[in-house]
Amino acid sequence: MEKGRSFDLARLWNDYGQRLMRYGGVTIVSTVVGLSTFAFGLFVLNWSGLASNFLSVLISTPPAYYLNRRWVWEQEAGDHSVQGEIGPFWIMTLLGWMVSSIVVFLVETATDIRIFAIVGQIGSFAALWLVKFAFLEKYLWRDKDHAKERV
Repeated sequence: MEKGRSFDLARLWNDYGQRLMRYGGVTIVSTVVGLSTFAFGLFVLNWSGLASNFLSVLISTPPAYYLNRRWVWEQEAGDHSVQGEIGPFWIMTLLGWMVSSIVVFLVETATDIRIFAIVGQIGSFAALWLVKFAFLEKYLWRDKDHAKERV
């Protein structure tokens, strides 16, 4: 590593810790909504894992968007840009949906035990959790004043 550019956990926590904790809180809320919807589709409606996964993402994304925007990244109310915010957020969500759909499909192909589809869905979204945080932090709702301080 370059001199003066070593890994500094304290600095990372100082810069991102509180926001990461709030992001984790939003994740808990959206996971409860998403998993409840996924399980409802699988076990009550007796839908396939793919259909249930689609419904899950469709229902859980709007509250995740609003909670992330207002509580985690503390953006002002109003002024939701489709090109600057809503579109990129949905693109990230669609990428997560595609990955989770592949996993759910593979699980359903391998076994008839439906609970494994839920485990697969959780695992796929968990794998993308930090990637989505980094995208939202650096490209979507970055704190421009804070970013200037770090440069």
